[in-house]
Amino acid sequence: MKKKVEVITLHRIVNYGSVLQAYATQYVLEKLGYEVEFIDYYPERMHMLGMLKRIKNKNEKLRKNLILRTVARIIILPSYIKRFGIFKKFIKKNLNLSSKIYYSEQELENNVPNADIYCTGSDQVWNSGWNEKIDRPFFLDFVPNNKRKISYAASFGKEKLDYWEKAETKRMLEKYNAISLREQSGVEILKELKIKDSTNVLDPTLLLDGDSWNLISSSKYENEKYILVYNLNRNKKIDRYAKALSEKTGMKIKFLSYQFHDFYKKGTIICNPKVEDFLALIKNASYVVTDSFHATAFSLNFNREFIIVYPGKYSTRLQSILNILGLENRVAKDEKDLSIIENKINYELVCEKLKKEREKSICWLKNSIEEG
Repeated sequence: MKKKVEVITLHRIVNYGSVLQAYATQYVLEKLGYEVEFIDYYPERMHMLGMLKRIKNKNEKLRKNLILRTVARIIILPSYIKRFGIFKKFIKKNLNLSSKIYYSEQELENNVPNADIYCTGSDQVWNSGWNEKIDRPFFLDFVPNNKRKISYAASFGKEKLDYWEKAETKRMLEKYNAISLREQSGVEILKELKIKDSTNVLDPTLLLDGDSWNLISSSKYENEKYILVYNLNRNKKIDRYAKALSEKTGMKIKFLSYQFHDFYKKGTIICNPKVEDFLALIKNASYVVTDSFHATAFSLNFNREFIIVYPGKYSTRLQSILNILGLENRVAKDEKDLSIIENKINYELVCEKLKKEREKSICWLKNSIEEG
């Protein structure tokens, strides 16, 4: 009889990297012979109305002016409708979700899903900034103490914890049987908390190679030459860099966005494409200019030339994978630093390193489950 693994992660975030890391986790666990189910934890901040409500947090003007907030919500609503639609469709088709949706910590405590192993999945599940608090379900605080608890490639998304969260984080993580983190900085955080034997592993999206991702990628954008821009943090430096790169190479820009109102930016806007088309956009790009960890991960999987412009906050995940693969030179010093493109990535060497890291990470995951 197969062991059942219940995974809790950020699969409900309407973000390409979030749903694809969940897909990859399920893919790998099933290949290893386990039954996999995602705990469908869906708190209010992840709902469309919850996100619309939080528009006031974008800047001071929106926070203080109700009329501006209302106008902003009206403008953004069509983008949200399409965005939630494409992710809902992908999740329904590709992820094994629990039959019950859990809207709160209390609901999970009252009705704990049954499994042999409980796993905190990847993405920024332990980032109190993104989650607006220490979100205890992601620390498996609802799971009985006699059950085996592990994490795979969990992330704090930052180099240090704030003082107020250290004691509570330590209390919950001490109950885990095995912990792996997506960044080396996460391992250092646990060392500071006096929690031993954690390890750094690959993000789930990097456990699958390009051939595996081709199974769900669409065939759009083939035989085109273009620069793909994926600017998650609305960093003007990225836009200026892409413009300079376009002028140097003569290639057009495709600008991947979550908002229709980004139409004014240089290039062809592609707003909320299907998840399968997101993969195709990266797979067929001549260059990828981004501040996104997962756009970087898929550039690696598809052997694309990429340029990183650090977002500032939450850059540790990018720094970590670049250090592992010896690709620190893919970071632009400024928006005029086009020297990067003169040095092509040696993908023979990178793929060799990735293969070794994949084997180590998958081995760790299997051993952590089987030891239970």
